Amino acid sequence: MKNKTVKVVLAVVVLGVCCGAYAGVKTYVAHQEQKESEEDSEESTTVFTASTDNIKSLDFMVDDTETTFEKDDDSWVKKDEIDFPVNQTTLDSAASAIASVDSDRVLEDVDDLSEYGLDSPSNTIKIVTKSDEEDGDDITTTLYVGDENSSTSQYYVRKDDDEKTVYLIDSSCVEPFAKSLNDYAQMEDFPAISNTDTITKISVDGDNSYELSKDEDTSTWSVKGSEDEEKADSATVSSLVSSFGSMAYSSLADYKCDDKSKYGLDKPYATITVDYQEEVADDDTDEDTQDDTTASGETADEDASSVEENSDDAEQDTESDESVSETTDETSEAEDTDGEEAEDETSENSDSASDNEDSSEEETKMADKQLTILVGNETDDSSRYVMVNDSNEVYTMSTDTLSALTDKSEEDFWDMTVSYVSLNSLGSLKVNYQGSDYKVNVSRETSTDDDGNDTETVTYKLNGSDLDETTFTTFYNKLINMTAQKRLTDKYEPDGDAELTAIFTEEDGDTQEVAYYSYDTNYYAAVVDNKVYLVNKMNVKELFTAFESVVGTEEDSSDKTDSDEATTDDTKSDSTDMPGESIEESDDSTSETAGITNDSDTSEEENTDSQETDSTEE
Repeated sequence: MKNKTVKVVLAVVVLGVCCGAYAGVKTYVAHQEQKESEEDSEESTTVFTASTDNIKSLDFMVDDTETTFEKDDDSWVKKDEIDFPVNQTTLDSAASAIASVDSDRVLEDVDDLSEYGLDSPSNTIKIVTKSDEEDGDDITTTLYVGDENSSTSQYYVRKDDDEKTVYLIDSSCVEPFAKSLNDYAQMEDFPAISNTDTITKISVDGDNSYELSKDEDTSTWSVKGSEDEEKADSATVSSLVSSFGSMAYSSLADYKCDDKSKYGLDKPYATITVDYQEEVADDDTDEDTQDDTTASGETADEDASSVEENSDDAEQDTESDESVSETTDETSEAEDTDGEEAEDETSENSDSASDNEDSSEEETKMADKQLTILVGNETDDSSRYVMVNDSNEVYTMSTDTLSALTDKSEEDFWDMTVSYVSLNSLGSLKVNYQGSDYKVNVSRETSTDDDGNDTETVTYKLNGSDLDETTFTTFYNKLINMTAQKRLTDKYEPDGDAELTAIFTEEDGDTQEVAYYSYDTNYYAAVVDNKVYLVNKMNVKELFTAFESVVGTEEDSSDKTDSDEATTDDTKSDSTDMPGESIEESDDSTSETAGITNDSDTSEEENTDSQETDSTEE
């Protein structure tokens, strides 16, 4: 029993010694691994290094094709295609990235390259550098690129013919060589129009074809599609026009397209054409100025020659008459002074001619230009292929940018102002409201004060009786500033009579008629000629209320004589032809008196523009 106990105790002691030894060994190994890891992190191995100025060429795989870019007089060129538009910045960046390659982990005695993707490299980068020796041969270094270590974002590479050593290098050394060919090409800038105010026409030919054109006299836009030409909404067109100042390509798709069908450009989805003007140097002016300068120079030479001839005559006079030598001296001095002044004048003329020549070089003129954009198929990244003007290069452009043009129709540009007639040109207004007829006549009289200043007085009469100006202009501005939310393109047959009909008669005799019909619970239908506008019902109700205020200000009179006189005044007002100048002054007086707020910002802006145009024309 005693021996058995001793054996157990000895076994426990041995076991404890073994456990302690194991723990000590484990700790030692851990310390050694940590030490080796720290040494690996602190030390780095140079895989390749060279001065970027000494790199003569870079050869690597591009789109599964071996491609070589080489230096030619400090500029990069594509070896097999000199015309390729190399992006110098992109190639310089690639050379800088590969000029210093270090590894913080080196694997030696590698038996299986497939573990690192180096049995079939994803890329092979050949770097040719100048020899350090003056007459030495160029040095070629080859780096084979394998798999990416996803945990460290580094790549495995091997160098030259060494298949036993693998380096782990930073991705920044490899990624500049992992692009498509077009990424190494220099993109052109889109020919954006610097001054979009010079655009006079925009046409789109496609599924939805239309044309926008600008009136050079009034600067108003019109739109024409399959229907007749109509006035376009100024705000909508302005937004479209301004976009041509900021258009840009997304990417280069083909630097030398020889088959448009690959991009759908042989039969474009749409063709966009823009007519505009651009400031260019006026060469004709330069030639004219040079002719003037030459003529000025000849005149100066003649003046100088004349001065010399006068000087010679003075010397001859001095030799022929010695008795008047003092006088001759004074004359000679005077002539010398004149000669110096003539020379100064000649110099000034020359300087002036030079200044004129310099000034002429800066003179410019406006030249007609045209921008043509072919729009092709859609790409995989919400873009479309485009070709611009005569370029053979194909680019991509955002569909959002293009759809603002290609996905529109003429209807999107229609002006939604129902009926606008400037108050300045209004002669009379007939209104039928709920079956009753009313007529407003406008009279304008001009008086001149003692200082010669003209003052125009505008009066309004309703059915021959005086009408308050503010009340009428409040209603009138609601009438001419009424805007629709949409237009009907289908044939419209009114259900019942119009609730309000207004007939405008301008001073030149032109007329315009608008009739408001109840359409549904949301809209009234405003009919002008063959156009049917749908107008917010609340806005039309406000118009009716404003007219009821006009009718309520009519001055009733039971005196037949007064009524006859009013009728006579009414007739005179219809036949009176007021001079054009009075209308221009009426604009200010009417605006100051009325103090009216328009129903919409767009209509107010168009109203103001039209009134200014009317005043200018008159």
